[in-house]
Amino acid sequence: MSTYTASMGPVHERVRTRAENGGVWFDFFLILTMAVTFATSLAAAQWASGLAQIAPVAVMAVIAGTLVARSGFSARFALVYSLSVGAAAVLSSISLLAPNTLPAQQRVYYILERTGNWMYRAMIQQPVADQLVFVLFMAALTWVLAFSAAWSYFRNGRKWQTVLPVGVALLINLYYAPAHLRFYFAIYLLAAILLLVRATLTEREIEWRSERVYFPMDIGFDFMRDGIIFALFIITVAWILPDATGGNRLKTILQPLEEPWQNFQKEWSDLFNTAAYGRVEVQPVFGTSLALSGPRTVTDAPVMDVKTPVNRYFRATVLDTYTSSGWFLQEATGLDLTEVEKVQTPKFKARRGVIQEYTTFIETNVLIAAPQPESVDMPADARVLLPPIEEAGAAGAGEQRVGELAMLIAHETLRKGDSYQAVSYITIASVEELRADHTNYPDYIKERYLALPDTIPQRVFDVTEKLTQGLDNPYDIAKQLETYLRGYEYNESIPGPKPGQDAVDYFLFEERAGYCNYYASSLAVMLRYLGIPTRLAVGYATGEPIPETGAYRLREKDLHTWVEVFFPTYGWIEFEPTASEPVLARPSSAVETQDDPTELGQNLSENKDPEEDAGIEPEPEQGGGAMGSALSAPAEFIGQRWGYLLLMVSILGVLLLAIWSARRMTQPPKPGKKPVFRTVPAGFAVRLWEKLVTWARRLGLTDAPSLTPLERAHMMAELAPEAAADIQAITQLYIRDQYSPHPITVDDASEAHMRWLTLRPLLIRRWLDMRLRMPKGLRRALFW
Repeated sequence: MSTYTASMGPVHERVRTRAENGGVWFDFFLILTMAVTFATSLAAAQWASGLAQIAPVAVMAVIAGTLVARSGFSARFALVYSLSVGAAAVLSSISLLAPNTLPAQQRVYYILERTGNWMYRAMIQQPVADQLVFVLFMAALTWVLAFSAAWSYFRNGRKWQTVLPVGVALLINLYYAPAHLRFYFAIYLLAAILLLVRATLTEREIEWRSERVYFPMDIGFDFMRDGIIFALFIITVAWILPDATGGNRLKTILQPLEEPWQNFQKEWSDLFNTAAYGRVEVQPVFGTSLALSGPRTVTDAPVMDVKTPVNRYFRATVLDTYTSSGWFLQEATGLDLTEVEKVQTPKFKARRGVIQEYTTFIETNVLIAAPQPESVDMPADARVLLPPIEEAGAAGAGEQRVGELAMLIAHETLRKGDSYQAVSYITIASVEELRADHTNYPDYIKERYLALPDTIPQRVFDVTEKLTQGLDNPYDIAKQLETYLRGYEYNESIPGPKPGQDAVDYFLFEERAGYCNYYASSLAVMLRYLGIPTRLAVGYATGEPIPETGAYRLREKDLHTWVEVFFPTYGWIEFEPTASEPVLARPSSAVETQDDPTELGQNLSENKDPEEDAGIEPEPEQGGGAMGSALSAPAEFIGQRWGYLLLMVSILGVLLLAIWSARRMTQPPKPGKKPVFRTVPAGFAVRLWEKLVTWARRLGLTDAPSLTPLERAHMMAELAPEAAADIQAITQLYIRDQYSPHPITVDDASEAHMRWLTLRPLLIRRWLDMRLRMPKGLRRALFW
């Protein structure tokens, strides 16, 4: 190794090696692919409008990081350069989201003013939901990740520091995004593995050179080919294997992280609740948060058909924490429903089991069910609300705990036309029973369902006290407030509360109009102030009867939010404060039902199948159970529109790779690329001769043991006359190595290896002529 090369150090040696191999551009393309994949996945998840502006930021970050990394500037200058150029790139991109009426410079001031107001509100612990700031934050995060990835790779040669941060951010985004966006991770994983292969090869080449180990000049092609095969294998295996997070062992490992992660989620929800300022088209997609924002638009598009004996309330999730700007669900434990023997749903009086059959018209993985769902007939996970162990009375790890199923999530995305059944236990409690119930609430119920933020104005509480004077039971109080709120105007075109304004106060005293989210939030806050545990439920209200099928059709316009009030004896009871919905009808006194609540509770406590109790015949398991479901995942993925696109891109990519490989293998080496040997590798001439003989067999030449090396060389030269000199030279080197007392020199080895690199494309062309029967013009255009 030269003195100059040795003084450069291992990092610069890696960069020099990549440059010699012509791979800098390819590495740049792989890093750019990873960064843009992350940016476009954010936009595809549709967390907020305007996220499409992040992709240009990712491109600029990778370009800037690569340029400064390959320059001679110091790391300190690179930091200043990244901050200044990054701020300019982010602001210029996000300023396009500002009002079009503003000049370019004032758009930037507009962004800075909104950001400053958001930061001030956050510091005084009165965070506001501003999706423009959310987009700005995500653009800044993308810049940091993309710039750092390019810098780490091209300046420091740290391959894992290049791959992991962007990958972790992508996984977090896709974990909460819709299931059909998983292909973004496949694209990222392919690019990341190829980058790791290239970086590892560069490191090995440096070691081989320092140790004077011989390696072929075209070894990079073999590594990349095997790297692509390995990457595709890993992606395929990861796609079809069942989700590892369902295992008990992994859940045990991750258990200590649940509380800090939930605290982070709460802070994130407070700071970046994606409120939409301006008219937003509501989509039937449910999550663990609900923003109280501006106007909404719903359509008549059908969502699903439901066959049910009770056409009232079809719940997707419940929300338990109010933040003045919205609601979210906190501290819900994930559970695979195949483990239901470990968690039992609570048993309340005056409940009746009902079976519902749902047929969906949209793609979704959130399963809808009537309130207090018990089970579904398909593989699914659940977000479970578990009381503390001391409250549940479980003394040992193997004992059952009582928990509510707050949200049901299918393992596989439901497509249009898919159906499933759900079993729920709806309330049939009468007015008389609810009015007479006691108020001895468990501590965990009061802790979770009575909490209110300090930002609610006092006038909300004053009107609550005034309306409920003289009432002495939770049912009458809830009905009184419900009746009062139903007097407000129903309006889906309200502008929404101002930043920092409490949404309930805005609805009650300023706008005095709104839609279901505001009605339900107001009733919940009022009842909590009076010490009555309350929460929100989100899903669909009454469906439209379809006489032809006997089902009820739910449409987007049936999206609804209502209130559930806790009664210790009868569980969560629905109340309807929204003016556009009919009042709930309840029996005035206890009635006899077909399903005796006491007997039903006994059956469940004996671990009997709740579907059997509800009259459902258990269906035989199809498709091989969990493995069958796992193996069907690729087929379902290909059925999606993005799956088709990814499949076509993959096929095109493999085809282009094959053409590029063939062109490279069928072209002679460039001038000035002659290999230099410091020592002659052991067995070099023999290995070179064996390669020549192997190609002779592939071309159909006989391999009689009686033939001498010169006779074999003569036969090969007749097959490829233009390569006769190269064949003769390699043969002479082999004879000299085997039969001469004089060893071959490093110059001889270098010359012979150069002749082989020139000869090999000619042999490949001959083989292609024999194997590929295509027109000469097409063959010439593709391969030479």
